[in-house]
Amino acid sequence: MLGFFESIELKARVIDQQFWFNYALKFPLSEKVSLGGDAGVRGLFTNPDWKQTLIRPTATFKVNNQVSLSGAVAWFGTSFENSNVLNEFRLHQGITLKTPTAGPIDFFYRFRVEERFFYFQENNTFNVRVRGLIGVNTKDITWLGEKRPIFFQSLFEGFQTIDKQVERELFVNQTRLHFALGHKISKQFRYEFHFISQRSRVFNEDGIRPAQNVLRVRLFHRLN
Repeated sequence: MLGFFESIELKARVIDQQFWFNYALKFPLSEKVSLGGDAGVRGLFTNPDWKQTLIRPTATFKVNNQVSLSGAVAWFGTSFENSNVLNEFRLHQGITLKTPTAGPIDFFYRFRVEERFFYFQENNTFNVRVRGLIGVNTKDITWLGEKRPIFFQSLFEGFQTIDKQVERELFVNQTRLHFALGHKISKQFRYEFHFISQRSRVFNEDGIRPAQNVLRVRLFHRLN
């Protein structure tokens, strides 16, 4: 088993260029409550042997125009060299705050708590992780027309695992810095291109700390 983890750690050194795709669905039930979630895949440019699939149903409650609460269940399946290495089941609870301004940009903040269950062959682990995010959006920019505006976005997110025994996780996230371009193509659809600089540890506190560059494409679909 130790040799297996050492082999993965060596290969993780070259997992530095990633591609992520997410499809996010939102179905408002009322002005305050919506259901939906997202599904996606994460893969690699530099090492196609590693990939991850995720499914994350979500419910959101809009307290007012500035505050919303969310909860989700999720599954993340990680495979390496065509074998299923790790299954993670996750619960999360979060709050998002928006602070519109009179200027050209708006700020938003998100705090999330995640309960995470890892299943690796016969070895199972559990930890709790907190995530904090601060972001800024530009107002709609109408270079492509009033009905199809674009916008720019920047986000910084930090991660902290409460339980340090996280050796079953390949990449233990530490920080993500996003720069994004979004395009609203209709009331129901928009897409975003994100460039992400991600910092992670491999397996535990003593593991190597590689940096990954991620190109992420996100498609958002609102049903009504």
